[in-house]
Amino acid sequence: MGAVHSHTCNKCGYSVTTSGPWEFYRDGEGERRWFGHPLPLSDEAKKRGIYGLFGTLYCPSCDETFDRILVEFKKPSHDFLSVWLGKCEPLDEFKQKGAVRCPRCGGLNLVLGAMKDREIACPRCIEGKLVGRVEKIT
Repeated sequence: MGAVHSHTCNKCGYSVTTSGPWEFYRDGEGERRWFGHPLPLSDEAKKRGIYGLFGTLYCPSCDETFDRILVEFKKPSHDFLSVWLGKCEPLDEFKQKGAVRCPRCGGLNLVLGAMKDREIACPRCIEGKLVGRVEKIT
């Protein structure tokens, strides 16, 4: 299930937003297109199936957000549940730990959801910590 998260500094109020995972498909030219969630947005999306999942991630090292493919499958799936239950086989490059990196610095310390198991210093004031919170679940 996809979600939107806000990450707000507990000292200065600086905030960033992350979201995902979201389904995508590839069009006739191989371009990534938003599939829709939870249902396909178009007849083309429905016909092509779900190729993988992407999200808007945050890199605290660079203090930047960016869209990134989280996983792409060897074969597109027309079964919504199989995607979310992990039954679709990923392409080889997504099987490796560290497959999703920051496109700017190459770092692995990326944030998608609420950060319950780690603290991240605010990149703006340094004194505060980014506190994650779920804004919306779909």
